[in-house]
Amino acid sequence: MAGTKKKRSDLELLDAIDPELITGMLEHGKSIADVCLSLGISKRALDIWIRQTGFQDDILRARVRAADMMVCETLQIADSIADDNPSKPLHRIRTRQWLAERWDPKQYGTKPSDVHINIGSLRLDALRQITVLDAE
Repeated sequence: MAGTKKKRSDLELLDAIDPELITGMLEHGKSIADVCLSLGISKRALDIWIRQTGFQDDILRARVRAADMMVCETLQIADSIADDNPSKPLHRIRTRQWLAERWDPKQYGTKPSDVHINIGSLRLDALRQITVLDAE
């Protein structure tokens, strides 16, 4: 089968490295594709290795830590906009609003609108209009 030799060598490489190397990369915001590129392995091999080793929970925790780091960076970026920039307050507000929506969507998230449209009645109304116009 094509790719089996490469996949096997990738899995051997993954078995030889410290799993904390992968979680460390993910914690620093690298994507799975970036991790694979850095290690010279295929995504398929990494997926198999994660499943075989039961590494899913470690990956999830690393992603949570990376997300927390990115949130802190987002606030720093919004707060470090030059004071003479007239949109600085707006960026600071929007960043905090965005974070509040994500952290507490029930309280601060956008509420779904209750719009109900009955297509059948719209079609009937249109037919009635046509009938009235034809009668005139």
